[in-house]
Amino acid sequence: MRWLESIATHSEEGAATTTRGALALLVSAVDNRAMEQPVDLRGLEHLAPSQTAILLVDFQNDFCSPGVFHDSPVTNTQNAATAHRANDFASKAAVLGAHVIYSQQILDLSKLTSRQRRRERPDGLCAVGSWGAELFIQPVPGAHIVTKYRFDIWQSQDFTDLLDALKVEGLVIGGVELCCCILYAVLGAEERGYDYLVAQDLVSGQDPGADTYNRAVREYLRITHGAIDTAQSLLKLWADQ
Repeated sequence: MRWLESIATHSEEGAATTTRGALALLVSAVDNRAMEQPVDLRGLEHLAPSQTAILLVDFQNDFCSPGVFHDSPVTNTQNAATAHRANDFASKAAVLGAHVIYSQQILDLSKLTSRQRRRERPDGLCAVGSWGAELFIQPVPGAHIVTKYRFDIWQSQDFTDLLDALKVEGLVIGGVELCCCILYAVLGAEERGYDYLVAQDLVSGQDPGADTYNRAVREYLRITHGAIDTAQSLLKLWADQ
C-alpha cells in the first residue's frame, strides 16, 4: 500500500506543479498583453510636437526645495523628485520640437481682490521678489516662463496669450500641487477644448497627502481625465516620426 500512497503523493505533487506552471504562463501572457496595449495619449498622437506644450506648473522653491524647512522635517521630497523628473522629460520633448512653459505663482497683494487679500499675508508663499517664488529647477533652453497670481493658470493673460502666439493645440500637464493648481490646469484645458495629457509621474503634492488627498486626486485624474502612469510613450512616438 505504501507504494500506492507514494504514487498518489507524486501524482498530486505533479498535478500541483503543472497547475502552478500553467498559472504562471497565464499570468505572464496577461502581463505581456497588458504591456502591449497601446497607451491612450488623448489626441496628442495626432499633433506635431510643435503644436504641443509641456506645461510645468509651479515647480518653485517654496513648494519643492528642502531649504524652506530649515531644521524642521522636510515634507516636499516627492515634489522635488517630480520636479527633476518632469524637467528631464521637458528637456527631451524640447529637443523633439515641443514647446516648454513654466509657470510661477507669485503672491502680489496688488494683483488680488479685496476678498482674496483678506486671506493672504505679504510674506506668504511665493511672495513677489522672494527666493521662495523662484523656480526650483533650471528652465530648459528656449523655454517660456509665465506668471500667475492665484491657483488657476488659466486666469493668467500671459499664459493664454502665449498659447495663442505659439499656436498650441495640446498640453502635457505636469507640476504641483495636485490638490489645487494641477486640478485648475486640467479642468481649464478641458473647458477650453485643448487636447491634454496628464502623466502621474509628472505631477505631485506634499508628502503628507500621499495616501489621502493626493491619492484621491490621482485616482480622479485617472478615472475622469485618463491620466497615465508616464508620458514616455509620447516621446517615443515623436522620436519615431
